[in-house]
Amino acid sequence: KMKKYILQVIIIILFFGCDNEKKLDLESVKKSNDLELIKQKKTETSNKINQLQKELKSLNNLIFELDENQKFTLVSTKKLNLESFKHYIEIQGSVDSDKNLILYTEIPGIIKSIKVKEGEKVKKGTTLVELSSTGIKALLDQLNLKLKLAKTIYERQLNLWNEKIGSEIQFLQAKTNFFSIEKEIIQAKDQLLKTKIIAPYDGVIDHLIADTGSNVVPGITPILRIINLDKVKVSAEIPETHLPHIKKGSELEIFFPIISKKFKAKVSLVGNVINPNNRNFRIEAIIENNNYDLKPNMTAKISVNDYYNPKTILVNQKDVFENSNNKYIVYRVKPYSDNSKKYIVVETPVILGRKAKNRVEIIDGLNPNDVIIEDGNRMVKNNQIVKIEYQMKNSNK
Repeated sequence: KMKKYILQVIIIILFFGCDNEKKLDLESVKKSNDLELIKQKKTETSNKINQLQKELKSLNNLIFELDENQKFTLVSTKKLNLESFKHYIEIQGSVDSDKNLILYTEIPGIIKSIKVKEGEKVKKGTTLVELSSTGIKALLDQLNLKLKLAKTIYERQLNLWNEKIGSEIQFLQAKTNFFSIEKEIIQAKDQLLKTKIIAPYDGVIDHLIADTGSNVVPGITPILRIINLDKVKVSAEIPETHLPHIKKGSELEIFFPIISKKFKAKVSLVGNVINPNNRNFRIEAIIENNNYDLKPNMTAKISVNDYYNPKTILVNQKDVFENSNNKYIVYRVKPYSDNSKKYIVVETPVILGRKAKNRVEIIDGLNPNDVIIEDGNRMVKNNQIVKIEYQMKNSNK
């Protein structure tokens, strides 16, 4: 109402002021045919119009400031701060263990006894399986008897040779025979040791494959599986384009869907070879498997940290728009005047960085303490006057 009343007063002033001028001066000036007088009158009239326009604008601004009944778009805003930002790439991997072995015999033979049961924990060096050793022991006894005789002959020939008695050939034959039997005994003892399968590390007997009495062949007949899952290895392949950004020590988040558990780890190995078939390279991470939840070949979803910026500006992806010039923009607001509760919308071009978890890094275009529109930004345009309903805290939404 106030606005309409002031506008009516201004229109009446303009109308009667101009009309009186016409009646009093305009006709006489026109009839004078005096060019200088006419120009002077024109200048006076223009000045009056300019002055009235200034007064009109001033009154309109005052109405705009004072009229609380005006309707403006309500928006919610957020003040921007510098934040740390980590970007991750998502890949799939699997669980493995360096201590997951199927054991075989080194010599052929028949299984005499199995000393352990499935699920049993064993220490490194424990005898797990014994093969029949009767033949090797008999051979060793025979070789020991031969060694005694060969030693006696060798020592006699040595004494004779030292006294310059006997032929050199006899001495060399005795020496060769003695040392040859010694080597045969060493080999026989080694074969005897190989009749026992020994635990190569602390672990658990996961599977007994062969049975007592089985005839086994080296490298062909599997005997048992022993496994240690105190620590497991998670491995994955990553496209070579990420190689410059992933190093030994890079952070990982590893999620195992089947057991709904997440672990934090670091890259322990970055492969030095690019697979020519898929252009991928290998990474590995070691995880403490305290509860033995992780099993070999279990599927893992791996998030690898490939970028970190300790201080940057982040906004929600929904607050970034693409304009008709194919440029990205964000809507900022700034106060309409010092004492006003109204704000002007500023369409602000931005340059985007990396994206993660529905948030995007702003490389250029926004600064700390800038205020952007969070809710209501789809209903505004550049230079529009708005009111702020509330300001959100700068937190990850």
